[in-house]
Amino acid sequence: MDKQKFSYIGDVSKKIEVPCHILRYWEKEFSCIKPLRDRNGNRVYREKDIANIRQIKFLIYEKGYTIRGAKKQMRQESPKQIQKANRDFLKTILKEVQELKKCLR
Repeated sequence: MDKQKFSYIGDVSKKIEVPCHILRYWEKEFSCIKPLRDRNGNRVYREKDIANIRQIKFLIYEKGYTIRGAKKQMRQESPKQIQKANRDFLKTILKEVQELKKCLR
């Protein structure tokens, strides 16, 4: 494997806060998620897989899309649109963290 960052399904599940069984389901439903397999047969997700998973989560959990609607949206979106959506999602998380930080003071 080259110099890309790789993560196992458990790590991705924790990072994105989506259960492993949902990730495995999305892998079957969305052609843009294609994890590699290591020597032991474990799923190894690349950064582009993780970015796609984040986008799918955003569409389903934040925007309220169905699986079918999210598939359609993923097919229509360009990589730049996906990056913008990821940035928007991260900005939302940052605002929430900043608000929590204020509450803890």
